[in-house]
Order: sequence, then C-alpha cells, then structure tokens
Amino acid sequence: MIFFVEEEIENYERFCAWFNSEAVPQIEAAGGSVLVQGVERDNPRHLRLVMQLPDQATLEGFLGSPAFTAARQNAGVKVETSVLTFLAD
Repeated sequence: MIFFVEEEIENYERFCAWFNSEAVPQIEAAGGSVLVQGVERDNPRHLRLVMQLPDQATLEGFLGSPAFTAARQNAGVKVETSVLTFLAD
C-alpha cells in the first residue's frame, strides 16, 4: 500500500533528525519504506512524504500509537494538519 502524507511542521531539520533516526527504522522494521521525503520549495513548513507499508493494519498501528504520535509532536509535526492520500498500486 502506497500513500502520500502532507502535514505542517515547525522545522525541517528538527523533523529529519527524529524521522530519519527513529521513525524510518520503525517503518522499515514493519516492512515499509519511505519513497520520497521533502518540503515545498516555497513553504519549508509543508512536509510531503510518500511511503509504502504492507497493509492498512500496519498504518493504523502507527497512527493509533500514543507514543508515535507524541514523538511526531516532539519533532515539530502539527498532527492536526496531517492529510493522507492513498495511491492506487
């Protein structure tokens, strides 16, 4: 399952420090991968990710985890702005 994530962040460097060292290993351990990671050229607070996970249950495990949500917030993600779009395989 491939999906696109858009969300607002406070600072891209701060986000990357957490995401690349902590979240990516968790995603990979769950059988997923990050295909694209970046911010808009004209708006460095608008994060865009394209990720792949094995199934909806795996995604729901991440999204439903209070610890993962708290870690995202600590990394500067404004979780209330998150929008997920599922792509056709």
